[in-house]
Amino acid sequence: MAISVSVHEDTEHPEIAKAYAKLLQDWKRTSLLPSVFGRDGMWELNSRTRDSQIYKLHIRLSDEMPWKKHKPQIDRVSNNYLVYTQHWLDNGRYQVISIMSPNAHELARTSFLAELERRAEQFQNA
Repeated sequence: MAISVSVHEDTEHPEIAKAYAKLLQDWKRTSLLPSVFGRDGMWELNSRTRDSQIYKLHIRLSDEMPWKKHKPQIDRVSNNYLVYTQHWLDNGRYQVISIMSPNAHELARTSFLAELERRAEQFQNA
């Protein structure tokens, strides 16, 4: 299956988003986890984030030490998220919709989630 990853035009930190989109694409193609990728999972806070196929991936940024290779992915957590969505019909298509940094955990408890849902729905309906 062909894998493609794009970056939403409103994504914060666009240069970081582009670099990490390439890493995400490589990871989805090869299953080889980059040392800057951590815990990954569907955003399950509410039905809208689930319905929009929104995922959050804990990441380390370039000014941080990468995780050690032997550290399990589930234990790799940070306060920076790469937020992405997977297309509901073409599951080989992904889009980075946000780089939430710094303070991703705090930002996740704000109305910013509505913006993530909007971006994801734009991608899903394209």
